[in-house]
Amino acid sequence: MDKTQTRLSSEDQEKVNRFISSGINATERSSFKPLKLMLWLAVTIILLGIFSRVVGVFVLG
Repeated sequence: MDKTQTRLSSEDQEKVNRFISSGINATERSSFKPLKLMLWLAVTIILLGIFSRVVGVFVLG
């Protein structure tokens, strides 16, 4: 089958296009905040580092 051809009939394709453009599945998203992501990443790395030190001191002696 050629890539430009569709498996749907023209009526079905029209229904699909109408459904996709209706925005039923659209969700509002907040803006991406890279500094917040970097902060959470830094906090996670620091906490994992502290946890590994605690395990090293108390478990491994």
